[in-house]
Amino acid sequence: MTTETYQRLALQLRMAGEALITYPTPDTYNQLSKLFATLGRAGLAGDELDLGNDALSDICDRFEEEGRIRITDVEAEHIRTAIANMDRRLPAVAVNHLRQAQCEVEVYCASVGA
Repeated sequence: MTTETYQRLALQLRMAGEALITYPTPDTYNQLSKLFATLGRAGLAGDELDLGNDALSDICDRFEEEGRIRITDVEAEHIRTAIANMDRRLPAVAVNHLRQAQCEVEVYCASVGA
């Protein structure tokens, strides 16, 4: 991955995480969820992605019960930790895998109305 692509993706990932933590809405949740799904499809699997997805899953479960997106301090910490650890591994993601994963996630989300 080129430096410019890496920096843009790393910034997008950090901003999506902070947006969800600072302004928890369904839109900010979906934005980070799509990024995690894209990175997973692109081959960035591991404990850091699992930690982030577990936090998102807990947030989603609470949303289904309460009808609003709310982030606990523990979830915020897990999201930040997951993003920091993913950031270190981003340069290993092949650009062609990333682009294909982005398309696959967008098609899937469009097909389910997300």
